[in-house]
Amino acid sequence: MKTRLPALKQKVLLSIIVLISCLSLHAQSPEPLHMEKYTTVNGEKFVVHSNVLNQDKEIFVGLPKNFNDATDYPLVLVLEGEVVFDTFAPLMRLMADVGEIPECVIVGIPFYNKHLEYAPKISSHPESGNADNVLNFYRKELFPLLDSLYHCGKDKIIWTHSGLGGIFCTYLLLGSDNQFNGIISSSPNLKFMRDYIEKENAFADLAKKGNVFYYLTFGSNEGEDYMSGMYTEVKQFKEKLEKEAPDNLIWKYQLNENDDHFTNAVETFTDGLILYFRMMK
Repeated sequence: MKTRLPALKQKVLLSIIVLISCLSLHAQSPEPLHMEKYTTVNGEKFVVHSNVLNQDKEIFVGLPKNFNDATDYPLVLVLEGEVVFDTFAPLMRLMADVGEIPECVIVGIPFYNKHLEYAPKISSHPESGNADNVLNFYRKELFPLLDSLYHCGKDKIIWTHSGLGGIFCTYLLLGSDNQFNGIISSSPNLKFMRDYIEKENAFADLAKKGNVFYYLTFGSNEGEDYMSGMYTEVKQFKEKLEKEAPDNLIWKYQLNENDDHFTNAVETFTDGLILYFRMMK
């Protein structure tokens, strides 16, 4: 089997040279500090310096098997990229190969500071409140760079799992940010989001957006620690969605039978992408 990775690497490096030459005209795009081939066949790894966050960010990118410059690709963002990217990148490519979803670009973002990095302002946690900075990084720096290198289209989908990922997904859903039209949330911990979920007119900002897809799941075998607390919060939020969700929200809730906390992550990722492309088109 022939591989296209060497040619692809040349194409990506050429794009970087062009991008760097244009930085004086497009200050919103971060300058890549370096780009290197990722250690597996799953794609590329590079580092950018974010002026918004004032730090270097490591980015994992998995490309379609038939990647070409003439196609705009949906972008699928997965948090905890340092853990899940090597699993989800080939899984998503397989789903495209068998026709379950179109070819997509998958981007993994590491979670190195789990207590601060993606949390919106939470009254019980004074140190929280960095989520808006992360969203500004996506809007002003990361997405313009990814679009220039990999031709990402209008479809931007995010998947997150469990604690802080669930907080961030819920903030994306209920807040004013509209960068993502697909939000996939498996086994979220919503107890810290009561400030947002329980407030009057909780869906007011969501109702002002275009159509948004939201997939919320839990596994029936997550264990007592999860089922006694986290699951109760998820069920309550599901009931609120049933009563109050605006018409522009295209959503589904699923309790996955026999899934534990980890298998639910994989099933939610695959099912969520299939549902997004069926329900949003």
